[in-house]
Amino acid sequence: MCKSAHKSLNINMTQQFRKTIDKLNTVGPGFCVQKWRNETLYLHTGDNHSCYHPRPTKTPLEEIKIDVSALHNTKWKKQQRKTMLEGGRPDECYYCWNIEDLTGEHFSDRAIHNSSDWLDIDKEVELIRNMPWDSNLNPYYLEMSFSNNCNFKCGYCCPQSSTLWIEEIKKHGNYDLTYNQYGIEFMQNNASGSYFPDDENNPYVDAFWEWWPSLRLDLKVLRLTGGEALMHPSTFKLLEKLDSEPAPNLFLIINSNLGVANTRVQRMVDAVSKLLAEKKIKGFKMFTSIDSWGEHAEYMRRGLDCALWEENLNTYLTGLPECEISFMITYNVLCVAYFRPLLEKILELRGKYNYDNTSRQRINIDTPYLKEPPHWMINILPQEDFGKYFEADLEFMRANAESSTGPNTLKFAEYEIEKFKRVRDYYYEGGSRVTEDLIQRGRRDFHVFFTEYDQRSNLSLSKLFPLYDDFAKLCKETYEQYESKK
Repeated sequence: MCKSAHKSLNINMTQQFRKTIDKLNTVGPGFCVQKWRNETLYLHTGDNHSCYHPRPTKTPLEEIKIDVSALHNTKWKKQQRKTMLEGGRPDECYYCWNIEDLTGEHFSDRAIHNSSDWLDIDKEVELIRNMPWDSNLNPYYLEMSFSNNCNFKCGYCCPQSSTLWIEEIKKHGNYDLTYNQYGIEFMQNNASGSYFPDDENNPYVDAFWEWWPSLRLDLKVLRLTGGEALMHPSTFKLLEKLDSEPAPNLFLIINSNLGVANTRVQRMVDAVSKLLAEKKIKGFKMFTSIDSWGEHAEYMRRGLDCALWEENLNTYLTGLPECEISFMITYNVLCVAYFRPLLEKILELRGKYNYDNTSRQRINIDTPYLKEPPHWMINILPQEDFGKYFEADLEFMRANAESSTGPNTLKFAEYEIEKFKRVRDYYYEGGSRVTEDLIQRGRRDFHVFFTEYDQRSNLSLSKLFPLYDDFAKLCKETYEQYESKK
């Protein structure tokens, strides 16, 4: 049985979120169990963070030589934990503080993620508050990538996460931006553990496999990502290990852009089907990224072929009929005026695959706002010109929402509408980090980046996104003002 790794969210989840926040706040207003029990790990660079919101930090090689669990329990992270236990709010967690500081009641991911069913929040709060701040704990939830090997080079991604981005920067050089997301300086000193292009001679991969026997005893959710997870041999090595060494309490998740050859998806489906049938894992789910639909989505995520994506989605959902998939919608500057086709597509897919529309949602969606780089942020768009698209899409979702009498998996759930509403509110209110200087730099970089992006990719922003023509002119003027001051 392929049940979800998270609690089934419905219109009553707001009560659970309030309860969770109240419990966390008994320790402090910045306390978050994810700092202890959640880990995102990039083995090809040796970087990690406690969830995907704070910027990654390096795991020093000397720390894992002493204790391989330092892949998670770094000295840096322990200092952030100490700050939380002493009533502080770590600066690196500003994604959640931006949401919590908005006017009115808004639930950040601190509330949502700590309400997950892999976490007994009451038990964990009492355990952590009564243990030394520098204690080691294994995570319950681990998201990790073995490699940045990828067949996509999404516009808002970077070389650290995509080998195709590495190839582009090597060929064309860096973009002339105020925010350097696309450089490959991290590759220049491999001896210090900056970048390992494959598993061979990678001390972080070696440390992970050494950690695995202990880790698998505590781990409740393992999420494999990339790069592209289905392109990496270690993904299938792990599936084979689970076949020979079962982890019946483990919920397995794989992230995929669904842009790989269909044979790879089928290979994964066959392996997972066997693990589930023989109860060697507890459950399985996929996550995939999609930010718009059709040619607009393909522009944002270079390498995406929507027809192949839909074929692979069908292979997965029909091959594992008890399993679910989540769409990770990175809501960015280009989504705003061209989001409706994706909302319509979601309803279409739910109608096709949710054949029992009273029980469970097989196609889940999440709409986190993109926080960097600035030229992809929604906040750089003039509110008087683009606010109308948020309102129209919210109205569309409400017109196609489940009723108050109960859930309807063919429609949009109330919590999904609330999540999109918080993105809308963040667009209008921003946060302390969304300064006028950041907006102006984002607009300047928008002009530079997309001009070069189009030239390198033989694409046309103006042709595909004509509703942004006036904004593009504004960004060009901003760029010219910057240049005139040099």
